[in-house]
Amino acid sequence: MIKGFVMSVLLGAAVAVSVCGTSQAAVAGGSAGQEAPAEAGGDAGQEAPAETRDMSGWGTAGAGAGSGPEVPAAEAKAGEEMEGSAAEAGAGDGMEVPAAEAKAGEETEGAAAEARTEEEGGSEPSGPLLVMLKNSGRAQMLSVLIRSQNGRLIVIDGGWEEDGDYLLENIKKYGGHVDVWLITHPHPDHAGALCYILQNKSSEITIDRIYGSFAAPEWYQKASPEEAPFVEAFLQELSWLPLGTVWSSVGKGFETDMDGLRITALNNRYELKTDLVNNSSIVYLLETGKQRILFLGDMGYEGGQRLMKEAEGNLEADMVQMAHHGQNGVGKEFYKAVAPKVCLWPTPQWLWDNDMGDGENTGPWKTLETRKWIEELGVEENYCTKDGDIVLPLE
Repeated sequence: MIKGFVMSVLLGAAVAVSVCGTSQAAVAGGSAGQEAPAEAGGDAGQEAPAETRDMSGWGTAGAGAGSGPEVPAAEAKAGEEMEGSAAEAGAGDGMEVPAAEAKAGEETEGAAAEARTEEEGGSEPSGPLLVMLKNSGRAQMLSVLIRSQNGRLIVIDGGWEEDGDYLLENIKKYGGHVDVWLITHPHPDHAGALCYILQNKSSEITIDRIYGSFAAPEWYQKASPEEAPFVEAFLQELSWLPLGTVWSSVGKGFETDMDGLRITALNNRYELKTDLVNNSSIVYLLETGKQRILFLGDMGYEGGQRLMKEAEGNLEADMVQMAHHGQNGVGKEFYKAVAPKVCLWPTPQWLWDNDMGDGENTGPWKTLETRKWIEELGVEENYCTKDGDIVLPLE
């Protein structure tokens, strides 16, 4: 049975923290925007150097650029929220917000707000936490924060440009210092918030390291022309960060430990024949000592098949972030290999229902099929951002 769950994230006092260091045109592990792409069908991103596994002596970061989600014509009346973004976004993903979502939006948002209000009196769990944030607009996105036992902070992706302020608010809530920022792939619904924060709010938080695996801008121009301008701007901003802040060639074999948490990259950046940028997602495994949590980004079917062969039985996890927002991602056999107890769905209501505007299952997305797989695999705990922010204690 698929069920939703939400705990309110009660926003504390914002802690303004300055970003130290001056911008330099260099990126550790290879300059972003200068790394040569791998041959088609081959592996891109080499194994991370051994020194990347030591997180001591990190610097801080500043600077960046932003982008934002596409708004369909019928969403125009919501355009003030998504100002200046109508030309970009979602294009390579096939994830445009349905026009009739504007009409249904008030009802959906009202239900989520009601659920959050019911939880407002409760206190947030102490100790390690996983927080998956709701989207600030209507488009799909991925934004996760992990708080360690002693208050260290990991951010995974972050969402659109328009999600940046809410993400920043939550980072400040947890102290304003990001120890590790993981990027699965540079689509604007995953990396746009980081661009926005670095460009506009760089004096308010500190960031030690940003990890990801990025091809040269030319590869993205061929792979996804619609989103290439965003990717090029994102890579340019990363190249301005202080030397040692950005590691742009994370791949299989990379791992690092932080305050009892271990982060491992399970794959090199794939350059495959289908769903090119989504299949270039780096899959991260987070281990707490008692739990394994798998973050798939937007990994597609072909990438999932390849990762299953390469993982050699290492995919099993207690929790899994559903690939590509729960639709058109990895296949059922991949989830069977993961055998999760908990599924994390970074999925708005319209996508959860496959609602193009005329009711459930009127759209082209595969979410209902994926939901059926998860039921058939016997997963009973499903947490979805359609209900608001998700806050889960970790062991």
